[in-house]
Amino acid sequence: MNQQEINRILDELEAKAERDIEIVFARRLKSILAQMLEMHRKFGRNGEATWTDVNKYNRFNQEIKLIARQLNVDYKQIIKLIQASQERLYIERYLLMAYLLQQSTGEEMGFKIPSVEVIQAALTNPVEFLTLPKIFEAHRNEIIRRLNIEIAQSLQAGESYTDMAIRIENAMGWTRKKATLVARTEGGRARSQVDLAIEEQASKTARLTKVWMSSLDTRVRKSHRKLDGQKADKEGYFHYNGIGGSDHLPEHLQDKAPSLGWKAKGPRLWGIASMDIQCRCHTIFMVNGKLPEYRRGRDYMDDTYQKQLAASIDAYMSDLGLTYKQAFNKAYKEVKPPSVTIPFISYEDWRNQFSGKG
Repeated sequence: MNQQEINRILDELEAKAERDIEIVFARRLKSILAQMLEMHRKFGRNGEATWTDVNKYNRFNQEIKLIARQLNVDYKQIIKLIQASQERLYIERYLLMAYLLQQSTGEEMGFKIPSVEVIQAALTNPVEFLTLPKIFEAHRNEIIRRLNIEIAQSLQAGESYTDMAIRIENAMGWTRKKATLVARTEGGRARSQVDLAIEEQASKTARLTKVWMSSLDTRVRKSHRKLDGQKADKEGYFHYNGIGGSDHLPEHLQDKAPSLGWKAKGPRLWGIASMDIQCRCHTIFMVNGKLPEYRRGRDYMDDTYQKQLAASIDAYMSDLGLTYKQAFNKAYKEVKPPSVTIPFISYEDWRNQFSGKG
């Protein structure tokens, strides 16, 4: 097991949460379309409703109020889905990284399963208007407003049910994408928050170094591409200031680096929308200067192997212009660790033993 494999496990957990959110919106879209079809049948002429007929006796407002009540229930469900996903991501990354760090170094680092209170405190956004209820309150109000406008305009224009359905589908597609974006951002923030807890605990017995790893594709924002491969400073901060991290500054300016730009202890922790929203970057930990990995029959912590791996990563980044992630993957395939016979414990067995500690 290595950190890339852990990230892939967590990526799948995030993807599942996004699929669950899409199911909620798909069901609501189906329900609204059925409601509008019944409205055309009930209040229309020749199967097509008119603004005059629907607006009689406050019928239009009653239809919109029904949609609003249904969406209110949906958004409460979505908040619960995202919160459950955050908690799952937190505990899974914590345990997977605890296993990897302890087994690869052979040191007992004192990891303990975090309590529900600790997890919730870490995941609660300190900015009130950025909490999930506040964010989705704005989303809910906006989609209700948009559906009100689209349905009213469709009726006033004398459009058919099919034309109205297209309007509704477009509006619901917008709010589904917004909700998915929130889920992705909050899931990433949970992963960054648990990294702080991992760093705090593991640093008590080992020397940890954090490295910023950007994604592979061309959608990575310029600021995060510039952060790629940067090592955190002595206090655990990454820096973005148009120059680079503090390691790239003249020695007499390194202590002033925080005042020259922005700093954060991990991806999605800048507190700046343009740096946090939909960020797909990760933190990679080096332990005592080595990239931890643990497998049966291979010594991935061998000094010679680690030096060759680090040299290959640096060479691929400087000579080929690869991102840290690309260079890591390429070097990992080409540089092989020595074989060794050592006692091995699987993650499942370790987790069972670890859970029994409490």
